[in-house]
Amino acid sequence: MNSQTLDSLSALTETVAVIRHAKGLKNPHDLPAGSLEHQLASDAFAADFLRALDAEPGIGTWWPI
Repeated sequence: MNSQTLDSLSALTETVAVIRHAKGLKNPHDLPAGSLEHQLASDAFAADFLRALDAEPGIGTWWPI
């Protein structure tokens, strides 16, 4: 993986976080690590990130929700 790809993934991660914040949603870093809320926010963030990548199948394929 080259630095341009890493930069793009980093920018997309930040974009997803900003959009979630603007929608009033919590991001994983907003919550205490190890808490149920952190896990739920992590799962939702991952689903939003994959949606931003236009990736399929959905997050439920890898982790049961």
